[in-house]
Amino acid sequence: MLISELPLNKKFIDVFREEGITELYPPQKDSIKSGILEGKNLILSTTTASGKTLIAELAIIKALESGNKAVYIVPLKALAYEKFSEFKKYEKLGFKIKLEVGDLDSSKYHRRIDFDILVATAEKCDSILRSRPEWFQNVKVLVLDEVHLIATDRGPVYEILAAKFKKLFPDIQILGLSATIGNPDELAEWLNANLVKSEWRPVELKEYAIVGKALKKIGNLTNDSISAGGQVLIFVNSRRSSESLANELGSKLKLNVDKKLEKISDEILDSLSSATEQCKKLANCVKSGIAFHHAGLVNKQRTLVEDSFRNGLIKVIVATPTLAAGVNLPSRLVIVRDLKRYTSDGHQYIPVIEYKQMSGRAGRPKYDSNGESIIIAKTESEKEFIEEKYINGEVEPIYSLLGVEPVLRFHILASIASGFTRTLDSLIEFFGSTFFGYQYGVDEKFHDLIQKIISELREWKFIVANDRFLLATPVGNRVSELYIDPLTAYNYITLLTIAESKNKFTSIGLLEILSEATEIRPLLRVKSSDESNVWEEDAFSIEDQLLRDLTGFELDWEFLNRFKTARMFEDWTNEKTEQHILDRYGVAPGQLNHKLEIMEWLSYSASELSNILKFKNSYNELKKLEIRIKYGIKNELIPLVQIKGIGRVRARKLYNSGIKTPADLKKASVERISKIIGIKTAEKIKLELS
Repeated sequence: MLISELPLNKKFIDVFREEGITELYPPQKDSIKSGILEGKNLILSTTTASGKTLIAELAIIKALESGNKAVYIVPLKALAYEKFSEFKKYEKLGFKIKLEVGDLDSSKYHRRIDFDILVATAEKCDSILRSRPEWFQNVKVLVLDEVHLIATDRGPVYEILAAKFKKLFPDIQILGLSATIGNPDELAEWLNANLVKSEWRPVELKEYAIVGKALKKIGNLTNDSISAGGQVLIFVNSRRSSESLANELGSKLKLNVDKKLEKISDEILDSLSSATEQCKKLANCVKSGIAFHHAGLVNKQRTLVEDSFRNGLIKVIVATPTLAAGVNLPSRLVIVRDLKRYTSDGHQYIPVIEYKQMSGRAGRPKYDSNGESIIIAKTESEKEFIEEKYINGEVEPIYSLLGVEPVLRFHILASIASGFTRTLDSLIEFFGSTFFGYQYGVDEKFHDLIQKIISELREWKFIVANDRFLLATPVGNRVSELYIDPLTAYNYITLLTIAESKNKFTSIGLLEILSEATEIRPLLRVKSSDESNVWEEDAFSIEDQLLRDLTGFELDWEFLNRFKTARMFEDWTNEKTEQHILDRYGVAPGQLNHKLEIMEWLSYSASELSNILKFKNSYNELKKLEIRIKYGIKNELIPLVQIKGIGRVRARKLYNSGIKTPADLKKASVERISKIIGIKTAEKIKLELS
């Protein structure tokens, strides 16, 4: 079927033609037959690069043609940015494309979001829906990208969104895009959707398992693929492995590299105010046409690596599996070195679906006639096992995780606070409409769990209940708006009540309180061999700065891990470098940035709870701490970093040179400031202050 044969306005057909899309793939044709253009719900369970996004666009276009709107949900910020960039092409047709990925405080949503297509993370959309459901009144299409992630910790939000949209807007069309999973028929039946399931790929995939020494095999395979004009993705199971293998390949393979990589290498070094050893390793690898990719890279570095791979400058990426579930990055050859990863139960084999996500990256549409995925086995018996389980085996079914108590507690309070459900019966009915309810039903055990959670929320004074109705208190409503676990909020209120009564506030004391949150997990771990040293040389030495009684009965078993985590954040707010954090705590810059984003949000949330409870001292101290966490500074630099263009490094230079306040900056000449932080920055700051 040709694109031109579709019943779409010519201006949309022209957009596809400009992208070189003239004919539909087989799964896309099946989607047309399944009613995607007639508003039918659809689950599309197909392989990587089989054109799922185009099907979503066709459904979105039909909504736009009738004057309606669409919402496109993704699990990760990186995917949101990618899809937003893809859909920007519709702006030239007069449509408004909006991106929402940040702040989750739904009380801040005063100005209506003006959009035709909204691209958002699941959490952001859920946050908006809690307080402003009317903003979605004209939405006729809801796309749930990577819907198979329902089986992960991000999944419950997907379920809640689908169930809420179905209840609020019964005529909405829901489209679930999924990798191949074991039970797509269940997803389809839950959503009253048609199912299109296909193993078809635009580029043939050949999968093998071979036996041999990993480094030698990888080197030879990589060299052969690059010599033939291909690119290579290599998957390993840890950050350390990705770095060491990339470094070894960089020294072993002498690739012909573009001089542009020198500039990319310099940009990688400049991604942080002070380059870490990890930055230097990556910059050095990139010069040789090879990169590593893991969660420890900061966003700018990840983007540089991904873009340089897409445009062919970087020939090889050695990555952890996070890349496989992320942005679109195909290569001719995929090598899977590790099928095991470390868990609390030791090294365990990964699920088949994770392997399929990795192998599915093999084969570049428009470049390759076929793609190859090769797994390295240590022995013949392991090779036979791999062929049976991973290459020829069935992908596992997915199961809802909504019934886990902390997750259920979070969404029950939100449902009550938003007025979405006002009685116990309507609450049970709503959760029965989720994928969890479809798979497990709402039996007596589930009823008891909901009753237990409601009792807790009443005890914590987040809701009140009479004979019939469930209502949120002002505090409970604020907790829901802040998008934090009610248990986190309850613990904060309990501990901040003590801090307020004692008027006792220290950085480490507040950070230890904030590290109580479920959201900041996993905590940094104190090894059992180090426990006595941490107690005696660290915790007891500053006992007077902590709110908890270290000898008291209320001290829980996680205190040391929480204390170590708080120490890391304290080091950051004392202006320690990313290299110091990496050396002392083993936390790489990308991981640190992720933790800092969460901790900044938790500090903000705790200050907002203090405000509504009229804890004036707690509020003031937490607001200062929030700024310190954001910028990584001591208290004395807070006034300076409020000025646009001044971060932690410039603020410290100015302060140490005697310019300590905005007033000092106003008085100082451009010449004086320029000697400290450069002429261009000095001129911009003076303009800002004028």
